[in-house]
Amino acid sequence: MKLKIISLVTLIVMSGCAVTPNTVQTVNSLESAGEKPRVLLMPPDVRYYLLTAGGVSEPHEEWTTAAQQNFRNEVRAFAATRDANLVEADRDSLSEEEIVYETLHSAVGTSLLMHHYGALKLPSKNGRFDWSLGPGVASLRQQYDADYALFVHYRDYQASGGRVAFAILAAAAGVGVGMGSESGFASLVDLDTGDIVWFNMVVAGSGELRDVEGARKTVAKLLDTMPRSQVNGSPE
Repeated sequence: MKLKIISLVTLIVMSGCAVTPNTVQTVNSLESAGEKPRVLLMPPDVRYYLLTAGGVSEPHEEWTTAAQQNFRNEVRAFAATRDANLVEADRDSLSEEEIVYETLHSAVGTSLLMHHYGALKLPSKNGRFDWSLGPGVASLRQQYDADYALFVHYRDYQASGGRVAFAILAAAAGVGVGMGSESGFASLVDLDTGDIVWFNMVVAGSGELRDVEGARKTVAKLLDTMPRSQVNGSPE
């Protein structure tokens, strides 16, 4: 199921179907009853794959671990620019119910790409951006004392040496062969309602998460439009 979601997201993003700006938001600033908004960073759903000569996507644990750690580090630095307190959820401490939200976010985000950004509009929404993970996410608010949750889905497919060689031979024969791709999206969810209040996507060329500088570049592109808090009286 996860591999199907991965493939579908890549196909949607890379197919050029996005006809609206990458960022969609329903709030202008982050709000909280406390001194500063508390944003819960869910375990980043970041995955790296090695694309074999035959086109099979093989999970690469070492690359994935490095990418996830770099991503977390850069989000910590970024949170300070939004005048928000970052709370981090540890994947190992999540309940089974909370783990389900990762898959749910991937599914909802994929549907959003198809039906909000893409050509397959949903008549029932009539152009409105009213996507949600459901009121059940309120359990995260209670457990982490957070106002919002930040979910991230990111996939990177790196071509193996064999894939590169095959692509060269195929090109000589006039046949195009995929050499990998990278894409992702992020959602900020209001933990009172479960509604997605901000969403952004990135495509190829967004950055290389396996190194620090690349991760900084990717986080900047993915999260730069996220609303600020009202602490300084100058929300974006």
